[in-house]
Amino acid sequence: MTWLQPWAVWFLAGIPAIVLLYFLRLKKRPVSVSTLMFWQRVMQESGRRAFFQKLRHLFSLLLHLVIFLLLLAALARPVLDLSVRNGSGTVLILDLRARMQAIEPDGVTRFEKALRLARDYARQAGSNREFALLTLGSKVTVNVPFTSDEKPLLDALDQLAPTDATGDLDAAIALADSLLAARTGERRTVLLTASALRDADTPVRNAAPPRTGVSASRPPTGELITHAVGSSLDNVAITRFATRPLPGNPQTSEVLLETQNFSNSPIRTEVELAFDGRPLEVKSLNLAANERRLDVFTSVPRPTRSARGWLTAKLSANDALPLDNVAYATLPPPRTNRVLLVSKGNTFIEKLLSVDPAVKFQFITPEAYEPSMAAKFEAVIFDGTIPAQFALNTATGNFLFLKATPFAGPGAVLEQPLITDVDPSHPATRLANLQNTVIQTAQSLIMPVPHDGWTFRAPLRSSEHPLLITGERAGQRVAGLAFDVLESDLPLRVAFPLLISNTLQWLSGGSADSLPPLSAGDVLPLPQNSAVVSVPLTTPPRPRDKPRTPSITGFLHPLKNGFYQMNDDGTTRWLAVNTFSPEESDLRVPAAIAPSVATISTPTALLRGWPLWQWLALSAFLLIVAEWWLFHQRKTE
Repeated sequence: MTWLQPWAVWFLAGIPAIVLLYFLRLKKRPVSVSTLMFWQRVMQESGRRAFFQKLRHLFSLLLHLVIFLLLLAALARPVLDLSVRNGSGTVLILDLRARMQAIEPDGVTRFEKALRLARDYARQAGSNREFALLTLGSKVTVNVPFTSDEKPLLDALDQLAPTDATGDLDAAIALADSLLAARTGERRTVLLTASALRDADTPVRNAAPPRTGVSASRPPTGELITHAVGSSLDNVAITRFATRPLPGNPQTSEVLLETQNFSNSPIRTEVELAFDGRPLEVKSLNLAANERRLDVFTSVPRPTRSARGWLTAKLSANDALPLDNVAYATLPPPRTNRVLLVSKGNTFIEKLLSVDPAVKFQFITPEAYEPSMAAKFEAVIFDGTIPAQFALNTATGNFLFLKATPFAGPGAVLEQPLITDVDPSHPATRLANLQNTVIQTAQSLIMPVPHDGWTFRAPLRSSEHPLLITGERAGQRVAGLAFDVLESDLPLRVAFPLLISNTLQWLSGGSADSLPPLSAGDVLPLPQNSAVVSVPLTTPPRPRDKPRTPSITGFLHPLKNGFYQMNDDGTTRWLAVNTFSPEESDLRVPAAIAPSVATISTPTALLRGWPLWQWLALSAFLLIVAEWWLFHQRKTE
């Protein structure tokens, strides 16, 4: 047996004081009475029982000494682990990933069960038994370095909460190994997670709740003990939720929703789409076992400037993990692009720009154009003209050239070229059907060599001849069309407005109000002079609600799903954060560990996890109760 707190032996000095109290004799007080006849029998009985009276005092003394020694032993915290004499180092790894929020059949979450186990381990800390606490969330964090004091461990555990993020279990185990590498004596890594065998390649073994006094054999590098607190649960989840404007109508959007059934039986549920807190559409979903389903909702109206543009999807299923039943996305209001048209007159282009709600254009002649004008517009269209002394390396702005382009080569004019290749992945030609377009003549373009940060693509070709060349570098884009739209039947085709609208959207950089989708646990660098409210919103705020604080600058590292408000130079934008991880949503435990998953919900299991000093303290308490009862029964004094 090893004593973790041997300094408690100094309290043995209190034993003589307890014994001394039994040698004290009470001083009798003389009292005058009217007669002694009533006292004669009492005095006689006291004389006959004098020897037995001393035995009763001896029993009371021994009982008090046993209680005192039990309390003293509990304070010294004995353990039966002989290896603790050489020192012991244990790293606790507590899983904070999204899967730990799953609710078990007894109504307790996996995180709460793992937290109970972690507290049981932390209470075993002592002078020869040190513990360190690591948490596994989006990243591995050392919350408490090695310490022999249980208080900082318990305080740190009280402040922990599960996140909505994913994480790397192997990285946590590797960090624990590095912390234990420099230590001597007993070395253990205790992993408190759910179904860990599915995530790590490192050999692990399932363990019952911690029991003081049991020392399992370990390899020289240290023992890895895994407490799998989760049982196998069925779940249905939203694994993808995204929006985009309809290419043919920027005022409306389409929504992509992916759901997946993580169970071996079919599930029937409903999904509700809501726009700024108002129901938009409800759809029934029938998911077969292990089925992944894609649904597209079209004609979702885009918000106005005064709206938030929140879009939420919620499943009605009542499963073990409510976290992945709700998804968030943003629908930013359409951006109006300012376009400058430099032309001698083009009815088709002018009409197209005038009816496009996403474009606000201004018309000037080539003689009135000045290079400084380009900075005031998102895009400049040069129709059949090139400004004098124009050069890509020195010009500032985004440009679309029609017929006359800076990419023209010395070759002959192409007569009636056929469009043979269309790149559907390029934003300018996306969804544009340009096959069989009749073109009278086109310039012979030469594909430029990348230089000075410029990169070029040819999304439209006639065999080896480019018909559309696009180029971009940091903050600048340019496109050149090899033919005049008036010398083709393109204006009579549906692809004409789509091609011009796509190109202008690409030149302007898309919607500046939209922010990239973010997963919980990702890190997003914030632009300068931008701040994000660090507390997410999941429901629309009421008018009387106070502003959400605090705000952060520099980097955003969200750990909870929801909408984050971004303030950028007086402009408010919203960022949607989701988990979207099949690994976190799949709550089924592999058959290899399902039969031996530990549970700590029953009182007997909790008692088995008590260290020895708690049993000693409980024994002392029971003896105190017994002594109190014996005292009132006149058995002890």
